[in-house]
Amino acid sequence: MELQGFGQEESKSSYQKIKNTIFKITKNIGKWKIFSILFAFAAFTFLIITIQYVESRQYIANGRARPYIAIERIDTHIPLVEQIRAEQIRYEKEVTVRRGETISSILNEIGTQNNHSRAIIDSLSPLFNLRRLQPGTNIKFIISQEGEHSTPLIELLTIGRSPREEIRVVYKDGSYEAKVVEVETVPRYFAKSGVIESSLYSDARSVGIPSSVIMDMFHLFSFDVDFQRDIYRGNRFKVLFRDMVNLDGKTVLRGNILFAELETARDTLKIYSFTGDDGRTDFFTGEGNSARKTLLKTPIHGARLSSGFGRRTHPIRGYTHMHRGLDFAAPRNTPILAAGSGVIEFIGWNGGYGNCIIIRHPNEFKTLYAHMNAFASGMRRGRHVRQGEVIGFVGTTGVSTGYHLHYEVIFRGQQINPSTLRTPPERRLTGSELERFLVARQEIDEKYIDVRLAWREH
Repeated sequence: MELQGFGQEESKSSYQKIKNTIFKITKNIGKWKIFSILFAFAAFTFLIITIQYVESRQYIANGRARPYIAIERIDTHIPLVEQIRAEQIRYEKEVTVRRGETISSILNEIGTQNNHSRAIIDSLSPLFNLRRLQPGTNIKFIISQEGEHSTPLIELLTIGRSPREEIRVVYKDGSYEAKVVEVETVPRYFAKSGVIESSLYSDARSVGIPSSVIMDMFHLFSFDVDFQRDIYRGNRFKVLFRDMVNLDGKTVLRGNILFAELETARDTLKIYSFTGDDGRTDFFTGEGNSARKTLLKTPIHGARLSSGFGRRTHPIRGYTHMHRGLDFAAPRNTPILAAGSGVIEFIGWNGGYGNCIIIRHPNEFKTLYAHMNAFASGMRRGRHVRQGEVIGFVGTTGVSTGYHLHYEVIFRGQQINPSTLRTPPERRLTGSELERFLVARQEIDEKYIDVRLAWREH
């Protein structure tokens, strides 16, 4: 109590002294009223500060403190370090496999714990042959870390298994689980056209048609077109094809033809892709007839017709005889295709024919391929081959003056001219199936026009 009274007396005396001093100064300066007012304001401010200081000293003398800042309560029972939680980092990472790399080495480079790496590999192994991991394969990761310097945790690993499927390894409840999922894709359409100046292949490539699409066009039109004699400079071609791209914009399936058109010396051929009632997708003419025939007219691509069907002077033996097939001159080891589906009836050396294959087809047809340099892997007597499958390679074995394929079509034991052969289509659409096709044909024609206009605008 005595300390408190002393503080009050000291405060009052200080106040009185300052007040008397201010009164004397303002009385002397008289006429300088403005300056007097300013000086009085400053002196008054100083007086307030002084009083506050004296009061604070008074509070301290009595063992009390002024609570200027409110401090948030900290639980003293838990260490401060544990109360500060590290910020979680979560990010994506994409790795392109380099030569010699493995899943294990990639996980090790990321910094994954050894037991997690083993769990990831164990979950992947039943669905993906890790020994066949190819350079260039992309692997995507989603990784999380509890702070910048903590061990990375793989939350998700994604790797492609096929163009339409990918494997996802997911971390859940302390373990990894792998499953196969279908890749989500969207179509991207391309409409191309051009004029033949040198060859269908080179001119189609010049307008941006992929090689795989061109080869499909060759195969589909080979049922009706002799590319050596039916195609002339100035003939036009069109194609509408579709790529399937994933959500990252990368192509996962390339070049499905929806429509193709080829102008020849005789007429203009059109083919359309259509899925029938049986769920099988195939190609049909504008009238709904299958584009596929029993036999191809030309079982080799890019070859030159060097000798036709009919009487000729034999180039080695020198006498005139009946040439009962077609000769296609081509470079050594050019692939030879099966003209139609069937069973290999003969394979081996066949006198003047050299290395030869004979295939038996339905409806009493056979085809013969002679002077081969070699047979394709897996070819043997009794084997079933598909139309368009590679069965051998161009050579000059037997009685031959150069690299070429001698090709014969045999019907009921008699050789007939392959270039004039008109075989029936494999299938004709009828009824409601034909009606669906005609609607689909119109939609494809409209799609071709729309895509062409869209690409021109770009």
